[in-house]
Amino acid sequence: MSTMTALSRAEFTLLGRNRVLLFNAIVMPLIFPIALLIIGSRGDDGLTDAGVGAALEIFALFLLVFMVYYNMLSVYATRRDELVLKRLRTGESSDVQILLGPAVPSFILTVALGLIVGAVVLAFGGPVPTNALLVAVALLGGAALFAALALITSAFTRNAEAAQITSLPVILVAMAGSSLLRDALPDSFSRVIELTPMAAVSDLLNLGWFGNTTAGDASIGFAATFTEAAMPLTVMIAWILGSLLIARTHFRWEPRS
Repeated sequence: MSTMTALSRAEFTLLGRNRVLLFNAIVMPLIFPIALLIIGSRGDDGLTDAGVGAALEIFALFLLVFMVYYNMLSVYATRRDELVLKRLRTGESSDVQILLGPAVPSFILTVALGLIVGAVVLAFGGPVPTNALLVAVALLGGAALFAALALITSAFTRNAEAAQITSLPVILVAMAGSSLLRDALPDSFSRVIELTPMAAVSDLLNLGWFGNTTAGDASIGFAATFTEAAMPLTVMIAWILGSLLIARTHFRWEPRS
């Protein structure tokens, strides 16, 4: 068994034993979007694109912020505080394996929960994705992005309890990237918000599902979505690479003395 597989299985086991993290990882990303889809499907007009868009955006927010980001921040802070990371570095495991192993469960759950929500949307009569590849890029790329942000935040997070405070700036920035807030802001502020992590995820998700960055607008077509995705994809990659570069020099492997 490889080191990566062993670390991933261990994290899956520990996740199953922690009811709070398990609730945040599975129930939180599903309960609100599915409730919105059920309520929307019972309306006079049935399930609209706007209703599906709102459900998908809430799903992505809870999935990436609470399941990926907060869960991994707690894991890195706890493993460092317990000297697990320090002991692993004395063995044959590389730094990449040590850090990526705990992230694998979050990536697997991202795929699983994404398939569940997608199936629910289709079951309630929602639209078929215009470009499923962009939907996958939005969720998996978003998971990688928020995992990288967890690495940075863990550098100044002493333990799992402190994560409740240190995670707030990232959570607030993620919430600021919602399309509802962007629509209410002046264009000058909206352009700044478009450069935030969650805004990039939301734009890619809407492009992939509806063929436009705004749910309810006419689809621009499968081929045109790739061109339109260039900007949010660039923002996402920039955040991932920038976060990894910062984490490379500032990540702490052992508790502060």
